[in-house]
Amino acid sequence: MLGRCDAMSATRAEPWIGKDSDNLTGLSELNETSLLKSIKKRYESDSIYTDVGDILVAVNPFRELSIYQEPWSQAFRRPDVSALAPHIYRVAARAFNSMVQGKKDQVCVISGESGAGKTESAKFIMQQLMTMCRSAGLGQRLQERIIQLNPILEAFGNASTALNDNSSRFGKFIQLVFEPNGRIVGAGLEQYLLEKSRVCVQGEKERNFHIFYYLYAGLAPEMLEQFHLRDPSSHRYLRSYENAVADCRSAESKAAFDAVLENMRSIGFSEDEIRQVVTVMAAIISIGDIDFTGGSDGSEDAAEVSTRAVAEQVTQVLQLESCDELCFALTTLRTTTRGETVDKRYSCRKAADVRDAAAKALYARVFHWMVARLNSYLQPRPAEDDLHLGILDIFGFENFTQNSFEQFCINLANEQLQQYFNHQIFAMEKMEYAKEGVDGLEIKYRDNKPVLDLFLSRPIGLLSLLDEQCRGLNGTEKAFVQRCRESFAKHASYVPHRGDALVFSIKHYAGDVEYGSGGFLEKNKDALPDAVVEALRFSSLRLLRTLFTRDPCSYTGSQLKKSVLRKSQRLVMRAMSKRRRPSMKKQRPGQGGGAGGKR
Repeated sequence: MLGRCDAMSATRAEPWIGKDSDNLTGLSELNETSLLKSIKKRYESDSIYTDVGDILVAVNPFRELSIYQEPWSQAFRRPDVSALAPHIYRVAARAFNSMVQGKKDQVCVISGESGAGKTESAKFIMQQLMTMCRSAGLGQRLQERIIQLNPILEAFGNASTALNDNSSRFGKFIQLVFEPNGRIVGAGLEQYLLEKSRVCVQGEKERNFHIFYYLYAGLAPEMLEQFHLRDPSSHRYLRSYENAVADCRSAESKAAFDAVLENMRSIGFSEDEIRQVVTVMAAIISIGDIDFTGGSDGSEDAAEVSTRAVAEQVTQVLQLESCDELCFALTTLRTTTRGETVDKRYSCRKAADVRDAAAKALYARVFHWMVARLNSYLQPRPAEDDLHLGILDIFGFENFTQNSFEQFCINLANEQLQQYFNHQIFAMEKMEYAKEGVDGLEIKYRDNKPVLDLFLSRPIGLLSLLDEQCRGLNGTEKAFVQRCRESFAKHASYVPHRGDALVFSIKHYAGDVEYGSGGFLEKNKDALPDAVVEALRFSSLRLLRTLFTRDPCSYTGSQLKKSVLRKSQRLVMRAMSKRRRPSMKKQRPGQGGGAGGKR
């Protein structure tokens, strides 16, 4: 009895010591139902982390816990953490130790639905890795710069959604570079699928990117006046959020803005670069207030700028050559055929689309430029014996009231990650059973390969059919939906809708999602008229000239899909498949079916 008390006291003194029940692969029956039941039971006892083989399942507690304090961090800074309890710090420790001891590159993958806590988990992994580095001098300074990435990326890449106040609206892959002894020598960042449409349109109870609200809170009144920024609720790109005014005046937004500027300075951005980034952000807000009306003959097919004063303000803030040139670019399509130039006026609706395309292009190119600059400050000189540790933090599965091209791409990315997790948890475990002569027929899981085939098959797949319409001169969303109905009428994962509505549903691993195809072609093409590019590239702002003269990070829709859905996933999935490694899967409490659930 005395011995048992001593053991219990030791456990209370060291709560990070693991137990046999921490890994659910020991369950007598391994399937989705048994996994979820066990995870729920652990969650109700405040054990938010659970192992399933090499996978760490984390359930968001939506409250502060003491398990991230220094004693916990210290406990996981040891060469062997196999005897310790499941924890995000153990993921970092296992990856770091495996890299240093085995001299092999590692990848930590964080996946899950929106609001599950992926961004915070990525921060914890980064923080723990930095504490484990044997660095001093230059290495210590580099560590500080890497930690300073997060506030900058969150300000420009995150937004408040219906489910998450700090939702990442882009995917990122951070690769840390180490010497063989574990000393960090550099880092690189890749970003994928920035949701730039959010600049112009936000869903119900959702906000634009954080940086716009930070501007209002952080800039002095005279600067706001200089940028022609009025009441936030009066600007088209900000007015959809009912609490915009309160957020723009909050002390939290002011502190966040100050932190972003300080981190940009500390990492290496010059004062002039920071000033120009702020200038472009302010101008984007005003671009949304440019309105159009029919021509002098009253025709809707001959758009003219009706808010000339706003166009003048945008011209002044962006230091463009002339307001006339900007207005022309927003309202007129100029084509040249066989030496003959033809000008055709847009309709008011098309002119508004061009205006929004300009705003989105400005935001996306600034974001890409900032990532490129961050990489230039962090990249090491390559060495043959360098070791790499990657952290993939990609957007969660999404199913909103209205789902468009952005959710279409995001959910495809999650389907591919789900396939990887299925293989790691179930398929590989079944292979181990077979090798040991153990009956593994009880391991049942849903294979999502049919869904991936639906998206990616060639020549008949959703992406192929969408590209087909984009290549045609007269392609439309209606024709795209009709081709899908004809091609996938008998596909178990595709659900056509009756009537003329341009919608369809996909049976994803995390539930059925209905997609509205409106805007699919335009977003996939991601085209910006030449006249708009010309108007912006002759700005007196050095940053603007750079963005529209040479922009290696600006992708067309087709290139974007290749970058995100093919290049990034191909490389990451290939790297992950080479070895078993620490991974994470996030889950919100009260949700069934893996990482997501019908909302």
